[in-house]
Amino acid sequence: MSPEQTGRMNRTLDYRSDFYSLGVTFYEMLTGELLFISSDILELVDCHIAKPPAPSCECRRNAEGMQKIATKFRKLWLRL
Repeated sequence: MSPEQTGRMNRTLDYRSDFYSLGVTFYEMLTGELLFISSDILELVDCHIAKPPAPSCECRRNAEGMQKIATKFRKLWLRL
């Protein structure tokens, strides 16, 4: 779920919400870990709104190619 879908942000839903969800899916595929870990749902929502995720290279031993892919996705995301 993207931050806009939580109702805690004053933003409308658009295509960027889908890109966010896709990015979270890619992050989990590349790292084998969740973007944020919390047992409290409100804390988890706040993490998605305000906290930057750990770089994929810090999550587990990561091939150099995976880091390049993550960097390209990050640059693409910043252009939106």
